[in-house]
Amino acid sequence: MQRAVLIGALSLLAGACADPVTAPKAEGVPDSLEVRCDGETTDVLSPTVQAHSDGVRLLIRNTSGHELFMQTDAQGQGLDPGVTELVLLIPPGDSRFRCLEMSDDLDPGVEGGWANFEVLAPDGWISPTLDCPTRYEGIVDYIAGARGVADPLADAPKRFREEGDRVVQAGYATPDERTFVLLLDEEPIAGLTYHSDGHGGWLQTESFGCSD
Repeated sequence: MQRAVLIGALSLLAGACADPVTAPKAEGVPDSLEVRCDGETTDVLSPTVQAHSDGVRLLIRNTSGHELFMQTDAQGQGLDPGVTELVLLIPPGDSRFRCLEMSDDLDPGVEGGWANFEVLAPDGWISPTLDCPTRYEGIVDYIAGARGVADPLADAPKRFREEGDRVVQAGYATPDERTFVLLLDEEPIAGLTYHSDGHGGWLQTESFGCSD
């Protein structure tokens, strides 16, 4: 499946509660969001979708006969005519989607045209969002061909500079990315992101936390 590219700065997923979400899936809620775009309007064919552990599955029908630009609040990319299947990292809760005409002067910030829907959290969901007024962020660069650790969950507790109670996986888990947060009194206070090294290992690439 094709994956979306980010069109802005990395944004952490919404929600601050660290307790896993284990509510049963709502009966009759589809596990894929079907969208139809014709170049003028965007129609979401179901108001609610059940997320998977690796994100939200979308089936988008572009009936315009030419390329469009598809967009969520944090992601966007070109959309070829016909049917496109994607997995997007859309956080649980209220969300929106739209298609815009592709042009040289395309403005992703233009208002209007959005179709709203709700994402239900997958089983065991823990949000990586930190509830703090100020925060720090860091990025680690590696040389080409660098190899990572086999078990990022075992590696993450060694890297946090803060003191906490336990480390858990948070957010969506994709074949390319994992996020782990440090909990204190069941609230996340810091996090680490790992990316696949392409050889079965994981490189710790980003860190974030609450500033003092």
